[in-house]
Amino acid sequence: MNFSPRRTVARIDLSAIAGNFRTIRERSRRRVLAVVKANAYGHGAAPVARALEAAGADFFCVAIAEEGIELRRAGIRSPILLLNYAGAGDAAAHRAFALTPTLGSIDQIRAFSAATAGWREPLPVHVKIDSGLSRLGILPAEVGEAAAILAASPGLRVEAAFSHFSHGEDPAHPTRARQTETALAAFSALRGAGFPGLWTHLANSGAALEGPAADCDAVRPGLLVYGISPAEGGPDLAPALSWETVVMAVKRVPAGTAVGYGGTFVTARPTTLAVLPIGYDDGYRRSFSGRVPVLVDEGAVPTVGAISMDLTVCDATDVPVAAGDRAVLIGRAGGRSVSARDLAAAAGTIPYEVLCGIGRRVPRKYE
Repeated sequence: MNFSPRRTVARIDLSAIAGNFRTIRERSRRRVLAVVKANAYGHGAAPVARALEAAGADFFCVAIAEEGIELRRAGIRSPILLLNYAGAGDAAAHRAFALTPTLGSIDQIRAFSAATAGWREPLPVHVKIDSGLSRLGILPAEVGEAAAILAASPGLRVEAAFSHFSHGEDPAHPTRARQTETALAAFSALRGAGFPGLWTHLANSGAALEGPAADCDAVRPGLLVYGISPAEGGPDLAPALSWETVVMAVKRVPAGTAVGYGGTFVTARPTTLAVLPIGYDDGYRRSFSGRVPVLVDEGAVPTVGAISMDLTVCDATDVPVAAGDRAVLIGRAGGRSVSARDLAAAAGTIPYEVLCGIGRRVPRKYE
């Protein structure tokens, strides 16, 4: 049986992602650990990682083991770091899939030490330092204890140490200097406690292009790989994702017509409404309602009424539209552009959340 799927798609420019990676590597003058967690920030982890590996990326970061296993099954051979949860009970799976866990507490280090005590081939691990973000990580006062346990753990090989800025997007923020100083002191203490070959990473997207001062031995960009700076006015590279659908229906209604659930918009004049087959289940949020335009080839049309689960309505009275016309949610059309940052500003959030929130029923097409 044949059917015609709705023409809603997120287009991913893999060459832009590869080019962004190369730019980051050239400008940072450091090894680049590409972050592809959260389905590569909504871009598709496996295709993105394959493109990055072909471009020279030799290390990937994900959040959890399931994401790392997905990459292994997709053919990725480079090292993969688990940035967040890693349980000692899964150590055998980490070894089987060549995943590198992050150790961020004394209890976790003890558990991994016990789980790997009899291993002939040690499991590589990274040690996370809490330099001021106050989430995961060993406190600076615990570094000596952690180092002693690790030094007595033949089943573990401490490969690297890292930390995470709380205000990485703001070079002038006073926490940046304090966190850098704290992290570098902890790294030095680990090296002096018996891990002289330890390498380090600290800078995420907001700090990755600042040069070598805070970058340690490697940088760890996420959003910037996909072409978007985490900071307003920051150095955007080449945005890799565009998002579009088509006009599903066009209708004329008189003045005084309430539109959508709750009748939150009432027409003040005879109005042409364009209905789009996209809604908050696709990641086009209710909080965008009335706050960000949709682009068509003849111009921009505002959303009106409440965006619903599956449908969005636009006021196309002043712009000619027809059923089947392309409607751009992120990207360019009609000489204008809408970015993930624009959508984030409309929703009072950040571009990360907009991109990660593009729903699973929106197909990704790679170009």
